[in-house]
Amino acid sequence: MPAGVFKETYEADMAFIRYPIHKAALIAAIIALLAAPAVLDRYYLSLATTALIFWVAVMGLNITVGLAGQISLAHAALMGVGAYTVAHAALKLGLNAVLAVPLAGITAMAISVLLSLPSFKLKEYYLAMASLAAQLLLEYAFSRIDPDQYTPVPPEAKVLAGVDLNNPVNLYYFTALVAVLMAVIAANIARSTYGRAMKAVRDNDVAASIVGVDVPLTKALAFAIGGFYAGVAGGLYAIYSVGIGWEAFTLIVSIELLGMVLVGGPGRVVWGSLLGVLTLRTGWTLLESQLTPLLSALGMTAYASAFKYIVLGAVITATIILEPEGLIAVLRRVKEYFRLWPYSY
Repeated sequence: MPAGVFKETYEADMAFIRYPIHKAALIAAIIALLAAPAVLDRYYLSLATTALIFWVAVMGLNITVGLAGQISLAHAALMGVGAYTVAHAALKLGLNAVLAVPLAGITAMAISVLLSLPSFKLKEYYLAMASLAAQLLLEYAFSRIDPDQYTPVPPEAKVLAGVDLNNPVNLYYFTALVAVLMAVIAANIARSTYGRAMKAVRDNDVAASIVGVDVPLTKALAFAIGGFYAGVAGGLYAIYSVGIGWEAFTLIVSIELLGMVLVGGPGRVVWGSLLGVLTLRTGWTLLESQLTPLLSALGMTAYASAFKYIVLGAVITATIILEPEGLIAVLRRVKEYFRLWPYSY
């Protein structure tokens, strides 16, 4: 790390926006978010909306895995809990889908806390296997609830106070508003007392217990917050979709979400999660749109699905080997170079 005095007061150390480069990046991000519908066509606007939805989900998983060190392979299933909560609340109870999103988060949070009970005694790959069992159990529950693999979300349930979320532009702005709000909350969780307790548990839960951290409570809190974020993301996905099916929340999706955390940067809840989503979700979708016609022309359409997982696996493996802290570490070094230039030593 470069030498020098960077912060001289506690207020400066705890500031949310610390440097001029952060302000510039924030202004650029706000302009990009607001201007996206004006410069993107319908397809790319839909792609941006799904990226925001998965950003919310990955932020939650990053809190559970990156901050607290609790491996979870059931995050996609928790998204499914949120999606089915919104769909059934709108379809059977007549509740507005937008108003059902917080309920989706709370429902997924409750189930996540229940599924976190093994984490009090299990660690590492034992915990991974327990979360895998939870994922498969929830998939089975979805298959019983939705045997046709399609639950429609009524279009009229997506209208609130005259704002029609069936309109792609309105849906994009609503999703962006929720995603930014969740990002601000996530950033402050990471900097809070609870966030520091999660980091202590992640590094060494025995040492954390010795210094007074309530380890079971901290683990449960990490799963609860991660579950809430997954439920909200699932609720947004239900509003985005005409109808949902449980095949969108399988183990493969959970592994992809975990890959986004690892590639973006574990513990870097906001920007690391965003980089992971842009690389593995949006990046792959854009690459696939170019590769599919090429593979079809070569008579290799059957290999398209396999090629996807080869590419994703290679990206995850390369990131873990070459940059264990994720792409955010590369971005941080670039930022520090320009921030300290011409004295970037």
